[in-house]
Amino acid sequence: MTELINMSLREITDCFFQYAQKKGNPYESFPLSTEVEEFGSPYIEILEDGKMAIVARERGEECFRKETRSSAELARWVYEMFNKS
Repeated sequence: MTELINMSLREITDCFFQYAQKKGNPYESFPLSTEVEEFGSPYIEILEDGKMAIVARERGEECFRKETRSSAELARWVYEMFNKS
């Protein structure tokens, strides 16, 4: 499972950096991790069935979830989350 998470996260971050570069806003680091935050901060969740999600939890309760099976789509969501117009 750890191998799947690392491989998927690497794909997501590669897509994120490519997307940010195309938008003319290169990043030095990926703004999210797979570490579960309990204070409303978003994190990346990668499931065994291939689904990936941006998730946020507040005091143990899930308050946001956006799922996809596409690394590129998830990367675009992350970029848009941190670069709202």
